[in-house]
Amino acid sequence: MARVAQALAPEGALARAWPEWRAREAQAAMAQAVAQTVEEGGALLVEAPAGSGKTLAYLLPWLLSGRRAVISTSTHVLQRQLAERDLPRLASATGQAVRVAVLKGRGRYVCLARLQAAVDMGPRIGAPAEHAWLRELLLWAERGGDGDLDQVAGVDTIAGLHGRVTSTSENCARQACARWAECHVERARRAAQAADVVVINHHVWLAELQRQRRGRPRLLPEVDVVVFDEAHALHGLRARLDAEVIEHTALQRLWADLTALADGPLRGLQAWRLLAHDGQVATRGLAQALGAAVSREGRQAWPLGDRQAPWRLATAVAAAQAALRASADADPRLGRLLERTRAAAAVLHTLLSSDDPAAVWLDWQSREDWACLRPAVENDALAAHALVTGTSLGARSVVHASATLGQDEALLWHRDALAVGADWSPRTLRLRVGDEDPGAAALYVPEGLPEPAEATHPQALAERIVPWIELLGGRCLVLATTRRAAQRLAQALQARGRPGWRVLLVGDKPTHAALQALRHAGGGAPTIVVACGALWQGIDVPGEALQLLVIDKLPFAPPDDPWLQRRLERARAVGADPFTSVQLADAAMALRQGAGRLIRRAGDRGLIVIGDVRLRRRAYGPALLAALPACRWLDTEGEVQAWLGELEALTRSSTTDRPSAS
Repeated sequence: MARVAQALAPEGALARAWPEWRAREAQAAMAQAVAQTVEEGGALLVEAPAGSGKTLAYLLPWLLSGRRAVISTSTHVLQRQLAERDLPRLASATGQAVRVAVLKGRGRYVCLARLQAAVDMGPRIGAPAEHAWLRELLLWAERGGDGDLDQVAGVDTIAGLHGRVTSTSENCARQACARWAECHVERARRAAQAADVVVINHHVWLAELQRQRRGRPRLLPEVDVVVFDEAHALHGLRARLDAEVIEHTALQRLWADLTALADGPLRGLQAWRLLAHDGQVATRGLAQALGAAVSREGRQAWPLGDRQAPWRLATAVAAAQAALRASADADPRLGRLLERTRAAAAVLHTLLSSDDPAAVWLDWQSREDWACLRPAVENDALAAHALVTGTSLGARSVVHASATLGQDEALLWHRDALAVGADWSPRTLRLRVGDEDPGAAALYVPEGLPEPAEATHPQALAERIVPWIELLGGRCLVLATTRRAAQRLAQALQARGRPGWRVLLVGDKPTHAALQALRHAGGGAPTIVVACGALWQGIDVPGEALQLLVIDKLPFAPPDDPWLQRRLERARAVGADPFTSVQLADAAMALRQGAGRLIRRAGDRGLIVIGDVRLRRRAYGPALLAALPACRWLDTEGEVQAWLGELEALTRSSTTDRPSAS
């Protein structure tokens, strides 16, 4: 702990390395609490607001301790930021040598063998441009690097492409592969085993727990310390903990792999092509039936009363299982494919045999992106304990860090949402920034907008913000609560925007590329990034690059979400008000996360626009406003214009005052 204090001191290592750096009281308090946890063991929950230096405050004590660690964060973008910017910069400042590894899921790395095979097959009928793109991708993947597809634009936008250039644990040939020595997945895993710190995302952590539950070898090394950054994002994974899941993409890969058997040395064993065709038709039929039945995105009870479509898929899965079981001795890959059908068969069996609509859940985004879940038993405290403690890796110390863990000193919101059990008693620390500038950000809730549920809401909101975007020259991030809303807002902004504007819908481009475009947009084309999901949390666009943050509506979870229903029942069971303690608290924390994207450093200034009139009209409005960072309330559009004029003048002045490059 003394070394941490010395490094943070006015004449310490950080001040010597970074002349612009200054210690902050909240940051120092968090660093000392983390140092105590690393040294003594146990668990620490710490809430530190945006701009408080939270990342450095958990990295520094761990780095100076010399212990091995796993750091899990919520997105691929944050993994990259930690591994490529934060960790190297801090290690250099403190003079500590550290080996850093980044580990993502298998599906985020290009498979050289499958990509080579796709290129060798030649262009598909009517898709010559796709084949040219595959050749370019192969050249990129063979030049070195880590094969991380998050660095490549377009992979997720060409239908069926992702599965052709990545592998699964079932179709990977392992040591029998001709390109095993160059395999990007194996290189990443070997680097993780040798590293001092492994940077993962929460989905990789969930997959690691599932591997251990099934008795498979562990991918992560034994460590002393586990840090969950953006720890509130673990809530979204809690519902999938120990669940059996069928994902549409996994089904598509299964049928593609069966088709591939028809062209290989095992082609004569079974009618692989016919089995795959029947599976593809059944999967497509179920997706079409679900698309016609659902009315919203997200997690929901199973929407189909008619069991015909799932019965057809169950029949196709059963036929594939029978063929794979009969031929399993011929090749180890067939046994792995058989294992891959197990979860699908289990979920479909429950779906067809149970009359309980909550026995299977649907997580729906689109006809190409959906999953069916058979949830685990409600009170699986042991699995929840494994999720939040890291003890399966041998960790003595675990830190949960976030800007949003609760609204009280005990941080009960975070603990209750994880449903760990009363026997887990972590230390807690809730910090506030003493020098927070309430004049750095202004907040405006436009009057006269349609209610968010009305179809005209995206167009009306876009019309309001276009003049403000024009005045600031872009510098705008729009956060939507759903993928559909993000698409509509992007379309409306493209239709109403000025010539030369860049409207980037995250999903069309990798998140990292969109953020880089926003960060470096000054002086170029006015840039607007429209996003949902991951960009609500953790991203860092400091300075003048981001001056206008728009949130389309209040982020209330759908009331029919079955996992939310479980949490509401738990609240009632202990005598709490379900709306206040769960639904309103969830919305307040999500709103604080979104609003926290704007002010990232001392000196940052900007405008937050929340396009939801309920914030003015409903009784719960003041409770949500209280959860936001300190900011100035603007009541009229005249006040908005005056505020934006100040921002534009400051931006013009700072640009003019910069020394020339000559």
